[in-house]
Amino acid sequence: MNKILSILIIGLLLGAPEMVNAQWKTKSRTSSAPLFDSDKYVSGSLSGGLSSIYFKSSDSDRKLGGGGSFNVDYNQFLSNNWGFSAGVGVQLSNSTASLDGTLKYDIYDEINKQDFTYVIVMKEWEEHQRCVNLEMPLGALFRMPLTKRISLVAGAGLKLYFPFKTKYEVKEGEYETTGYYPETNVTIHDLEHHGFTIDKPRPTGAIATKGLGLSLYYDVCVVAKITPSIYFFGGIYSSIGLSDMAKNHDGAMLNTDRTYKSLMESDVIDKVNLRNIGLRAGVKIPLKTK
Repeated sequence: MNKILSILIIGLLLGAPEMVNAQWKTKSRTSSAPLFDSDKYVSGSLSGGLSSIYFKSSDSDRKLGGGGSFNVDYNQFLSNNWGFSAGVGVQLSNSTASLDGTLKYDIYDEINKQDFTYVIVMKEWEEHQRCVNLEMPLGALFRMPLTKRISLVAGAGLKLYFPFKTKYEVKEGEYETTGYYPETNVTIHDLEHHGFTIDKPRPTGAIATKGLGLSLYYDVCVVAKITPSIYFFGGIYSSIGLSDMAKNHDGAMLNTDRTYKSLMESDVIDKVNLRNIGLRAGVKIPLKTK
């Protein structure tokens, strides 16, 4: 996805001026196309599609989830084709992580004064994650007339996001914990007060995230005039997270005292970010006509 996004953005920047000259040579035709009778707009849009908390792990599998966003943006064009956009929005992302395997941790037993291996066997474990972000995109805009009734508008830039509501919830699975003591070559089972047991808990809670994240976005839409003061636009959008949104990735997700934390915060996962691709639709309202 990173390569596709880079190719699209570079192609837009390098090829856009030639496309304008080839397809639209007269000023009179340009001025009659949608989105060319003003240089300032306010837009509102809804987006939906794959909107996931994305991660890579050698121990856990992921399932991409759906979501979307609502955005309000200010658009200003500084020339016939180029401008900028700044706005604010709310985005919802979902994902599911599944784990079926064995995790091992070397721990020192303070009571018995010896080292042991803490073994966690996860069986069909499934954890669902959800994140709601406040987002603030800022980027470049490009507009180009396609016909007298339809124009193209494309944008690309950076987006700051601020996670303000996160949640994990275990939906399925069970675990078994044991302790192997190499000095005596003994494996302890079913000693619950030492943390060795079989259980099917359904923990839920908040995911500890950083207060600020950064992503790269782009969108490509067509614009059509509905009324003299309202334009409809629709197209595709995508964004790729550049920063790790999890605050920590340390330790086991299940401790010997049976306290649990999300897979996103454990050492099972190395990096967590947001990735989105889908459809966008909305309206643009000119603030001042030429």
